[in-house]
Amino acid sequence: MKTIVIPSDFSLDSVQVAEAIVRNEKNEVRIIFTHLFYVADDIQDLLFLSYRKKEYEFVSDEFNREVSILKSMHPHLVSVKTEFFYGGKLAGFKNFLDYNEADGIAYSESYGIPKLSKSSIDAMPVLRKSGIRLINTDAINEAEFADMGQEK
Repeated sequence: MKTIVIPSDFSLDSVQVAEAIVRNEKNEVRIIFTHLFYVADDIQDLLFLSYRKKEYEFVSDEFNREVSILKSMHPHLVSVKTEFFYGGKLAGFKNFLDYNEADGIAYSESYGIPKLSKSSIDAMPVLRKSGIRLINTDAINEAEFADMGQEK
């Protein structure tokens, strides 16, 4: 089973990234939608980190509905989770990826990874340094479009 992490703003564009991955994967796959938030080294921030549930407000009902539809259309999509990463260090993000047994990170270069709040981290530099395979779903979609043109 492969585990793919998708840095997300929990929009329908994020679901399209997941759909491109799942559509092209024949084996069982697990998707983890995440957003990266900076946490200061302040002791108060660290003490109250477990109470940071307000980020789940960014995950809309519409997003959850679209994810449910995606799961119902692709039986080999065995699980979908939403996890938030809090930190400011690359080593912490690598630990997050190791803990979740990530095989790859999927994103759309054309859409990017919009920030949700002033605490959001610019994710692309962190993703590029993570050492995990990056999958640009724009390239997957372009290849499929080109293949469709050749079939005619």
